[in-house]
Amino acid sequence: MTQEEFDNAVTYLSNPGRNTLIEAELPNSSQIRFENLYANLTNNHPLPAMITEAPYYVWTPGTNKWGVELRLYFISDRNIPEALEELSVNNSRHGYEQYDKRINNNDFIYDLFTRGFVIGEQITGRIQ
Repeated sequence: MTQEEFDNAVTYLSNPGRNTLIEAELPNSSQIRFENLYANLTNNHPLPAMITEAPYYVWTPGTNKWGVELRLYFISDRNIPEALEELSVNNSRHGYEQYDKRINNNDFIYDLFTRGFVIGEQITGRIQ
C-alpha cells in the first residue's frame, strides 16, 4: 500500500459512519510487550481496563494462543478505496454482524495507531 493509499484508507475509516472498531486478542505472555508498543504508537492512550472482554482480550497462561491478533471491523460502502478493499474480508464473525468488513492485518493496524486510531471505538478528532 502506498502512502497515498494509506492516507485514503485513514480518511475513509475515520468517517464516523464507518463505526470503525479495533480489537486485540493476545496471550498473557505478550501483554507487557504489546502494551508498551501500543503506548508508544498511540502517545500513551489508555487501553480498556477490562482485559477479559471486548475489545481487549488477554488470554490466561496455558491458553492455545500464539501471538497478538488485531482485528478492525467497519461498515463499508461502494466508495471503499481499492487498497482497503483488498485488505478486507467479508465479516461473518458471530456477535459482530453490524460490521460487513473485517481486516486481520497487524502491520496495517499498528500503522493506524500512529495516526490516532485506538483499541475500541474511534474518537472523533483524535485521528490525523
